[in-house]
Amino acid sequence: MIGTPSSWRLAALAIVGVSLILGAAVAAYVPTIVLLVPAAILLAYIVPIAVSSRHVPLPPLDADALNALGVLPRVTVVVAARDEAGVIPDLLADLAEQDHRDATGRPNFEVIVIDDRSVDGTGEVARATAEACGLGTTLRVVRRGGAVGSPEDPGSAGAAEAWPAAGAPALPDGKGAALTAVDPADYASDIVIVLDADARIAPAFLRRAASYFARGARAMTARRRIMTARGRSWVASELAGAQDDEQTGDGEIQRGRWALRGCSEFRGNGIFIHRDLLQAVGGWHAQALCEDLDLSTRVAVLGERVGWALDAVVWEEPVVSLAPLWRQRMRWGTGIIRRELELTGALVRSPHLSAFAKLDYVGYSLQTILPVVLVGLLAGTVVSGAWPSLAVLLGAYVLSGVILGLDSFRWSGGTSGHTPLRLAWRALRVILFSASWLPVFTVAWTRLALGGGAVRYAKMAHHGAPEGWRPRAGA
Repeated sequence: MIGTPSSWRLAALAIVGVSLILGAAVAAYVPTIVLLVPAAILLAYIVPIAVSSRHVPLPPLDADALNALGVLPRVTVVVAARDEAGVIPDLLADLAEQDHRDATGRPNFEVIVIDDRSVDGTGEVARATAEACGLGTTLRVVRRGGAVGSPEDPGSAGAAEAWPAAGAPALPDGKGAALTAVDPADYASDIVIVLDADARIAPAFLRRAASYFARGARAMTARRRIMTARGRSWVASELAGAQDDEQTGDGEIQRGRWALRGCSEFRGNGIFIHRDLLQAVGGWHAQALCEDLDLSTRVAVLGERVGWALDAVVWEEPVVSLAPLWRQRMRWGTGIIRRELELTGALVRSPHLSAFAKLDYVGYSLQTILPVVLVGLLAGTVVSGAWPSLAVLLGAYVLSGVILGLDSFRWSGGTSGHTPLRLAWRALRVILFSASWLPVFTVAWTRLALGGGAVRYAKMAHHGAPEGWRPRAGA
């Protein structure tokens, strides 16, 4: 359970109230033609993002240029895992195949698996898999205290322990909280890579990640892709495809923000960060529902930008049923809002950021409030009958999604094999799927404003890749 300060609830209540009133007032009093202005501003923001995403500060290297860099920095891979015995062997097998090695062939990386109170033997499975695939001396398993065993009999022989002190309060849930089990000072490398337990990576992943730091990067994030739902229903397959296209479109936005010197962000599966920078922002925060966004903003406060690595691709499982998908989105939406309430003031006051970077952050963050405004607008429209106003704003939202969607498809291997009908369906599919954020943010703001007590972390269940599936390399 994660606590929520009363000041955040009061702020959320004020934001919800003002947003609903604003939406209703727009419907009642603002001429439709005036709404063309914010619609044009939205499109004027999207187009430079799409163009700039093609000209990022650190583009991928081809194989010859990558080899010419010579010996690359050693890295520490950190995996927070709770009841992940079913999927962590595949990730460790992928790590065993990495070509990021020294002249003698030994891995130029260490792996830390944080066994977060698992009851399925995750730590033991990780250790046995590492021994079997040649990573026995490369792996450390750290048991974060909890449900199984005791400090005297932890149930994980040979594991390092991170048990709470006697009488201490219950440990908070979540990936960010789990990551606090190992102090960054205890990592063996200066380059830190955070992966989820269901991540799948190609053999050059770590070497390509390290290449960005060899060229001066301080904070990067992998390109996220979603595995297919092969062998499942048409609905599951389309949900997986929509999630992959959504991640691709999100990547285009973040690459564009990076190139424009805005406040681009990490994504949780595939965080790359220099250890000195991680320590400078205070390490991991146990109370963060979305540790990636929390870290993104604290890094931005120091004036650092998060780069996006097109050629370092991390694959993850799709969510293929509606109830788990809603829980996932609600956790993300709530985490985004909590990040805004906690850290926006520090970012706006930061002396290390340009006015444009601050404006970029605020403008991007307004997307969480827009759905609440639209609810007020819809209510006002029902009363006043001003349907054109609602149509203008929703039309701008849909059109911007179409532009980004169609443009970003090139990052998924090109569109030469797709018919116009297929492209149109993909664009419509990702717009409909992304529209889920409208109710998510509305509900998240309302729950935060009116709810009581702590927030529960909703963990996703992982089941593994389809049989025979293998990770593909990046662009």
